[in-house]
Amino acid sequence: MIGNGVSAIDILSSLNRCQIEQMEKAQPDVTSGTEFVKQVRNVQASIISAYQVCAFSAVREVDPAQAASMWKQVSSLCENALRALRHLKVAFPTCGTSELYDLTLDYKSEADKRYYQNLQDAECARTKIPEGLFPTQS
Repeated sequence: MIGNGVSAIDILSSLNRCQIEQMEKAQPDVTSGTEFVKQVRNVQASIISAYQVCAFSAVREVDPAQAASMWKQVSSLCENALRALRHLKVAFPTCGTSELYDLTLDYKSEADKRYYQNLQDAECARTKIPEGLFPTQS
């Protein structure tokens, strides 16, 4: 947590949404192609950063349910980017949008795997060990 209960993932989530909005606004037909490519790279950097921060934080999280929540946010970030890129990769395929779409799919897939694994870990942690499963210590 970074002061006032705001996590690094929350901050990166806001940043990512801003980067996606800027990419959508900076389409090559309105601005220069160079500016649009920069916006595409900014979205890519935002997604990679969010994933890295989540990986760093989730491993250190004691509660697997909280770690699952972090991974869910990263998956949501990726989904937001994919939603914007679905149109842009067709309209502007030479600006790196197709590559970013594929990369974002990969990151979303990995975030989803980690989300579900942490959910399973959280469920396992809540499960009581059945009586008599292990021999009693004398």
